[in-house]
Amino acid sequence: MPKTVVLLPLRLFPFSAVLLLSWGALAFGSEYSWAYAPLLVFSVVVGLLGLFASPNARFPSRALALAFVAVSLGGLVQVVPLARRAVTTVSPSSVAADYRQLFAKATMRSADGGAASDSSALRPVSIAPSRTVLGLAFLAAFTMLFVGCVRGISAVGPRGIARGILVLGLLVALLELMQKASGSDVVYGFWYPPKLDGHHSAPFINRNHTAGWLVMAWALAAGYFGGCLARGLPGVKPGWRRWLVWLSSPVANETLLTGFALLVIATAVVVTVSRSGFLCLVAAIVLFGWWVIRRQGSGSRRAIGAAFLVFVLVMGAAWGGVDAVMRRFQVAQPELGRRFALWQDTLRIIQDFPLTGTGLNTYGIAMLHHQTVQDGYQYIEAHNDYLQIVAEGGLLLGVPILLALLLFIREIWRRFREGADDAATYWLRAGAVTGLCAIAIQELSDFTLQMPGAAVLFVILAAIAIHRPAYGARDSSGVTAGR
Repeated sequence: MPKTVVLLPLRLFPFSAVLLLSWGALAFGSEYSWAYAPLLVFSVVVGLLGLFASPNARFPSRALALAFVAVSLGGLVQVVPLARRAVTTVSPSSVAADYRQLFAKATMRSADGGAASDSSALRPVSIAPSRTVLGLAFLAAFTMLFVGCVRGISAVGPRGIARGILVLGLLVALLELMQKASGSDVVYGFWYPPKLDGHHSAPFINRNHTAGWLVMAWALAAGYFGGCLARGLPGVKPGWRRWLVWLSSPVANETLLTGFALLVIATAVVVTVSRSGFLCLVAAIVLFGWWVIRRQGSGSRRAIGAAFLVFVLVMGAAWGGVDAVMRRFQVAQPELGRRFALWQDTLRIIQDFPLTGTGLNTYGIAMLHHQTVQDGYQYIEAHNDYLQIVAEGGLLLGVPILLALLLFIREIWRRFREGADDAATYWLRAGAVTGLCAIAIQELSDFTLQMPGAAVLFVILAAIAIHRPAYGARDSSGVTAGR
């Protein structure tokens, strides 16, 4: 086979991954069907490119791969037609209400007739099989993307993709700043979102989703910044003249530009006026600051890194108008009351569907029967992704998902313990883990990861976090990771 054909996936993979991320974010978070349908196809394509880019590499953990298989099998079980008696045994609440009729009434459509209405007919445990099938399509596409990205990033390294995410994050931040400066509810100057509430954001319609995406991008960019410091400063000797010479070098220019991008992205997070986004930004800065203080090899790099992170937080808060965020915290009590009531409704769903759940991607339909919150809204998300996973999956999906999470954390721990990263890769891994932790905090009260565009970034950060480098353990400057 010609060498150029062999190298083609290696060259296409990083560019394709960044292109996928761009579509996911800039197409309004790929919330709409015209956007998420091509996103799913492209996710599979990028995953396959990653697999072909490293055909001899193995997935880092066989146990983690088996856990993903178990999650997929659990989702498939939810849509397998079973005898009504079996469904009544394992999930009696699924036949306690006519969810097809409720959903048809809510959407002003006619309910599907057929065998499902017959008492002796086969039926799945999912209360809306078509919705669960769509959820399984997302699960399959993102699993392929994750596996392919782990292997592809192992082959080509994470710097190219991280650089693309840095540029994309800066672009998304500028779009948000321009949207807020315009004072318009029209996104991109032409898109009228279905729900006009005076708080629209760009490119994601929901400000919390924009903030969550930006915080993940910020964290990886911070890892890129840490790598620039680790690669660029070791050779600089004391003396202001030598520092001036260093500032004119390409590495210094890259470091300064990355620092500027971090400041712009942090400012955009504050400008969204998202409370959860601001808290996640603070958490990301604190966590990455701990990493800088603990792992940068010299006192000068620790001081520069920590001082710059404080500068980013202070200036981002000042330029972004943190007073508006603080005012939203002061009036948060009524909204918290609604959230607690919503979570209580979700707990009732969990109690009614403990074993098999309502079915993947069916929470909104279950709430047609279980919602008690009377505020004029019909809730289709739990505003807590952990509770929603348990409500939709029960023990059938909850147990393998928890197992996959524990195995994933173990793999991250192993990568750091192995010490096979060069300086740049180490800090990008640290940034990816920081981003994952930050968005995990936001998901306690929001649902950013239910936006396909945000989920794609999450998947790629997860791949960066656990990939095993297939190249040398030192970069071109000879600096080992974290030194």
